[in-house]
Amino acid sequence: MNKKLIIILLLFPFLTKAQVVSDAKVWAGVSVNKKIKKFEFSFSEELRMDENASHVDKFFSEIGAQYKVIKGVYVALNYRYSRDNDYETRNYDMKHRIDIGVTYKHKLNDFRFSFRTKVQTKSALPEDNNPTFSRNKLAIKYKLKKNIIPFVAYEFYYQFNDEKVINRTRISLGSSYKINDNSAVKLFYMYENKFNTRNLKHNHVYGVSYSIDL
Repeated sequence: MNKKLIIILLLFPFLTKAQVVSDAKVWAGVSVNKKIKKFEFSFSEELRMDENASHVDKFFSEIGAQYKVIKGVYVALNYRYSRDNDYETRNYDMKHRIDIGVTYKHKLNDFRFSFRTKVQTKSALPEDNNPTFSRNKLAIKYKLKKNIIPFVAYEFYYQFNDEKVINRTRISLGSSYKINDNSAVKLFYMYENKFNTRNLKHNHVYGVSYSIDL
């Protein structure tokens, strides 16, 4: 038997186990926000496409509330109802997600720094091995012009499963454009890396969102 073929056969289990899937996704959303004294309430709708932006991955509705504790410190609670596409059954799974977190914001000249940490859990199948995560995100914004604010952000997921590992990171960059005093549009690119899981994956996410303040 050919020596090259023997080597390939011996390495095949390891090569398949380490196979990484790469995908391009598109996220599009709209949100409505309302401030009442120290509270800020929000409602959003989002559609997410995968398979190189050719297939509906999920769409969801989310409501949330944020409360200003002291200057620069906020606590928030959010609930999400989503319909996730099930490829095997060609149907949609109805899922619920809830998260609670704390955010610290700080201004330094034209820079805006923020750090958010939150605990997130959702309904999931038994084989998902505990769908509870700790998510931590650091973001830096810069007021380039009165209505243009570019940003960069880094986030990592820590899963409370049997191994208790970091299994996802996200690096984002983009910019928001303030249309007027009450509305803005945001464009961004995000590189998502999933590891320490059964299915290793890299995602290139291109996103657009529109927000309006009542």
